[in-house]
Amino acid sequence: MMSRWLGIASLVGAAALGCAQPQADEDSLRASFAEQIATSDFVDDFSQEGNELSFSGPDGEGGTAAWVVRIETSLVEPVEFDDEMPFTGRILSEWKKDGEVAQYLGNMTALPKPFLDRGLAQECWAFWIEADRRWSWE
Repeated sequence: MMSRWLGIASLVGAAALGCAQPQADEDSLRASFAEQIATSDFVDDFSQEGNELSFSGPDGEGGTAAWVVRIETSLVEPVEFDDEMPFTGRILSEWKKDGEVAQYLGNMTALPKPFLDRGLAQECWAFWIEADRRWSWE
């Protein structure tokens, strides 16, 4: 009887974990950043190993390149007096195109426009949309 209750308790616990609401934290921010890249129409062969994302995508010159993005840091901060978007997130990452580091100087970047149009860059910001419990990059 005791093992039966333990089995039921384990199932209930697993179900509860599976239904957990997304949180505005660094893990969800990093996962959302990766998803923003992976779900881009112009990205193929996406894979992720830890903080390193690999895929093929536009090279900015009409062709395709092999890209590797390494998330270096992430930060989530509260926003005062904004119940709709109570957190901002920031990702700093290094982007390599065909093995060469894509240059980044402040607000100037060598990344192709399709990435920038999706809110992606070496330094990018996201806003937590409380009603949807998700990060927005655009």
